[in-house]
Amino acid sequence: MNLSTVRSVMNATGIGYAGIDGVWWQPAIAPIEMPRTAKTQLDEIATAIFALFDVVSTLYDTPAGDACGLTALLRHKVPEQFWRFAGRAPVLAVRPDFQLSPLETSKATGIAAGYRLIATELEICPSAQGYAHAMQLGYGLSPDLLHAMAKLLNGRELIFVSTQHWSEFIWEQLAFCKAMASIGARGRVWLDIPIETLAAQVQAGQRWVPPLFGLPHRLTPWHTDVAARIHAHGFVPFLAQNLPTDRNDVMVFRFGYLDCFDLDVLERLQAWERRGATFLNPTSFLWDSKGVMAALQLPKIREPLASVLDTLNHCIPETHLLTPDTLPNFLDTRQDWVLKFAGFDSSQQAWGGRSLQVGAQHTDYSWRGILQRYLELPFPVVAQRVAPTAIMSMDYADTSSKRCTLIAGRTRLRSFLMRDSGAVGSHLTVAEGRGGVSESITSVQAPIRFSA
Repeated sequence: MNLSTVRSVMNATGIGYAGIDGVWWQPAIAPIEMPRTAKTQLDEIATAIFALFDVVSTLYDTPAGDACGLTALLRHKVPEQFWRFAGRAPVLAVRPDFQLSPLETSKATGIAAGYRLIATELEICPSAQGYAHAMQLGYGLSPDLLHAMAKLLNGRELIFVSTQHWSEFIWEQLAFCKAMASIGARGRVWLDIPIETLAAQVQAGQRWVPPLFGLPHRLTPWHTDVAARIHAHGFVPFLAQNLPTDRNDVMVFRFGYLDCFDLDVLERLQAWERRGATFLNPTSFLWDSKGVMAALQLPKIREPLASVLDTLNHCIPETHLLTPDTLPNFLDTRQDWVLKFAGFDSSQQAWGGRSLQVGAQHTDYSWRGILQRYLELPFPVVAQRVAPTAIMSMDYADTSSKRCTLIAGRTRLRSFLMRDSGAVGSHLTVAEGRGGVSESITSVQAPIRFSA
């Protein structure tokens, strides 16, 4: 495989991140090979997770949901202004972050015989559509994410409703819209500030200033002419100047949590949804919190999920809200738990591993301190049971196509789960460090090829 060609093909899609034009991670030498059984497992997990969402949506804010504690659990420390955004439209897509947990390791080789896929996050507003497609294209794999989206659209237009707080990712969304156009599908990106405002802020050094997510410092070259990049990559037709809420023949993807948008935007989205527009991720606060994973511990949630409960038990780690009542359960078992902001922190710390606290990396004293500090925060926090994480080395190509190796990195598998297509756009991230795994300029990424 010609590594320079792989990078060139990915760059030609127009992907980028903030001031980086093109690939911003370390591209793996080759796709990751996984058995077909892993794809089957992912598809089964998709069915189970959507079933969980459906049960939660059905029971929330009903007498049965109130009685079993579901309503209180999901509203815990969520600002009341968001409670009214809780429609019952089904979730059509989600992108979990899967931890590869070794099932058994050979004493002779140190190689795991297989992996249990554990969804440590159920990301309802994911990025990476453009990156995942670019990787599939660059390595010559079937672009299943692109075709699955086109199938779901069925002639409708996809509208990315994107928050300015995550504007660094606009390039990959525009690239995905351009890719859809190449197969006759339609998509556009609407940003909640004018693109001209974004361009002026970037040019003035008021936005996209490192450190950013995955980017500790500014790289060279650093492209700040947003308008020039949009024109250079042919993205002009894929920018929506206005939010077309007068049209219902669209599919909407909300790229941003509820607390990323002004209330008037949320009200427009809610009204649009009620008039008939279809949302991949509905305008509902229920899905913006990791509290939905904690709901799986409630008996009344588990009962109607009997047919998929084994799958959910294996793929979703034990998760609890951190409250005065649950805190004692974690005090003396710190090595078994991690803490995370569950959402609604209003500071963009509830995603990307930014708030992660690993009990095993604390002393007993510091663990008690962080538990108390997190307990007193004005937004929800969850404790999640730790599972062993696969450690692997990965070969990659640097910017000069020189072969290098990331040694003993921590792994995450990401797949877009869609109701009608199962798992698509699957890719693996291998990252340095001892904490959470996320895309960064030092992480290695590769698309996954499932063998026959």
